[in-house]
Amino acid sequence: MSAAGACPGVEAGFSSEELLSLRFPLHRACRDGDLAALCSLLQQTPRAHLAAEDSFYGWTPVHWAAHFGKLECLMQLVRAGATLDVSTTRYAQTPAHIAAFGGHPQCLIWLIQAGASINKQDCEGETPIHKAARSGSLDCISALVANGAHIDLRNASGLTAADIAHTQGFQECTQFLLNLQNCHLNRFYNNGTLNGGHQNIFPNHVSMGTNRKRCLEDSEPFEVKKARTEAQSLDYCMSLVNSEAEDDADKMHIDREFAVVTGKCCRCVLF
Repeated sequence: MSAAGACPGVEAGFSSEELLSLRFPLHRACRDGDLAALCSLLQQTPRAHLAAEDSFYGWTPVHWAAHFGKLECLMQLVRAGATLDVSTTRYAQTPAHIAAFGGHPQCLIWLIQAGASINKQDCEGETPIHKAARSGSLDCISALVANGAHIDLRNASGLTAADIAHTQGFQECTQFLLNLQNCHLNRFYNNGTLNGGHQNIFPNHVSMGTNRKRCLEDSEPFEVKKARTEAQSLDYCMSLVNSEAEDDADKMHIDREFAVVTGKCCRCVLF
């Protein structure tokens, strides 16, 4: 069921934009990146209201800021007392899930550095790296991997992040994740318990210089879609890698009825 179905009948007669302005001004300010309006609203808004979910997607203001890549709004909300890991009631998705699917690495990295969980699973068993793989954001995948996302976790459908990237047709994301999995497997046989190594065979941060080059030479990419990138400045993320991660290939829904709310075709992260 689409999130659009959440709108109550008493609100009939209002346009989506009017409804957003009247009932969810904090959410609208985050969508628009209107920091002045947000700060003004926060002075009048009780802290408890920061966790209010809208009737469109069931998101809190933090989720809206994360989805639309409004980093300053995101920072201001957290300073005002919003919870970093707040989960939506319906799908148990955190702002990190939403930022990863929206393809906003800056917001994602800030959330991680502020203490957000990157391996938290939603109602379908998906972590943020699954969402990043689903939308084809190589920058977000890189940021998550660099900060310890588990690339081998499987969602409720038994799919890893690499599986999802493959089903969605994102060649670079798939190859990147598969190369990391191969690197980790090689490290297991070379440095793991089979050779008398320590049980913890995957250090928290591994240099990707020589290792990444070697792994990239081991496999041939297949032709499909290219990954969607937003922040080329995140190259430093590619120099750090860690452990394993998961993913699922259930569908992400597009809320057409409320496209006017977003001003564009907003991909609602329902699964």
